[in-house]
Amino acid sequence: MSFSENQTKLIHRINRIQGQLEAIKNTIITEEKDCEKAILLLKAAHQAMKKFGEAYIHEYMDTCFKEKKSTQNIETDVKKAISAAFSL
Repeated sequence: MSFSENQTKLIHRINRIQGQLEAIKNTIITEEKDCEKAILLLKAAHQAMKKFGEAYIHEYMDTCFKEKKSTQNIETDVKKAISAAFSL
């Protein structure tokens, strides 16, 4: 399976997020009580998820336009994406 450059970038973002989540999990397992580190890890993971979501939606919209989906389908998909993004 061949990925586009943008898809590869999205996968790299996911891998970084997984690494951040693993670091959070490790602080729980080791019972490390570094509050500042825990907060920074949580903030970084949260920001990375937001940025991933934004990049994913951009990639999805680019694909929709390239495939020339009907305007009605694109409008419906955008509305669903916006609702999902703001219900987090």
